[in-house]
Amino acid sequence: MLWVGVRAMAVKLDGAPDFSDIGELGDVYDIGFGLGIHEPPTSMALKKHLLRRLNYQLCPHEDSTLAEMLVRPGPIRAITSARFGKWEGVSEDAVEKLPRICIKTMQDRVVKPEQQDVMIKKWPPLDVYQLDCDRSPFFSAPFLLSGLLVKAFSTL
Repeated sequence: MLWVGVRAMAVKLDGAPDFSDIGELGDVYDIGFGLGIHEPPTSMALKKHLLRRLNYQLCPHEDSTLAEMLVRPGPIRAITSARFGKWEGVSEDAVEKLPRICIKTMQDRVVKPEQQDVMIKKWPPLDVYQLDCDRSPFFSAPFLLSGLLVKAFSTL
């Protein structure tokens, strides 16, 4: 999976947010067309008024306010067109054996737990941990997240 990046349509669809209850793509995202309107989007960011509802619903208000001020558009074109070549002297088997962990955020409204399960099944990590938090555990559950990271690191 690492060799091909996220170019496989199934991988894109598994992790694609479903905001059909909110509206069309333009209702949810501020979309940037850095290469012109006739080219695919180059950047996307959730609209400011949706950030708390979708990303920070369990965070303290002061943290979500700070996050809203700091959030910047993501390089969607770079992410969706990423390609990873093979490295000289490194086998695909060696890459697949790299220890990976997954932290499921059980109240994630962007990549829902069911979607996370599908992605986990497609590329199984060494361990799967769960946090009962929103998409932003570094704000909504920082102590639980840091403890989990220490625990995960100690098992590698």
